[in-house]
Amino acid sequence: MYAAIRAATRVPADWQTVVDAVVAGLRGKLPPADDVLRQVPARARRGSDRSQVLHVEPDGSFSVVALVSRPGQATSVHDHTTWCAVAVVAGTEYEERFSLDESGRALLLTGTGTDHAGTVTGFAPPHDIHRVTNSGATVGVSLHVYGTDIGRIGNSVRRTYDLPIVEPNKVG
Repeated sequence: MYAAIRAATRVPADWQTVVDAVVAGLRGKLPPADDVLRQVPARARRGSDRSQVLHVEPDGSFSVVALVSRPGQATSVHDHTTWCAVAVVAGTEYEERFSLDESGRALLLTGTGTDHAGTVTGFAPPHDIHRVTNSGATVGVSLHVYGTDIGRIGNSVRRTYDLPIVEPNKVG
């Protein structure tokens, strides 16, 4: 898996092109959930501690983080400091995507998606405002590949949004 990420990140390109290459490189190469869970502390395996850094590339070009979530557990609405590829290895994730309205005082729901084990997706700022919920009945496990040294910056989240959400059919 790391070899596929390395190959995708070694070619200079814009963030969207890099994340698209990482996504393509990861499809069909995901480790079993049990292998990922063996690398995280017991609290994280139960979904109490949400994330665990698994790998930081020595040159800082990418990091891999395991995210474990309980059924119904959701992230805040947030965006990121860099591109991210997400690989669901167990469970089901429901993602809501947003954009800021013209005033910057509300979020517009721009799309939703449900990802099951084996799904690999990606995004790059500035089109990365989202919220992810474990919509399954079991603990969910996903791998997040960030285009930076997560150990150096501590977190991939740039900001969280506590704004009203407007659904498309309720705009105007």
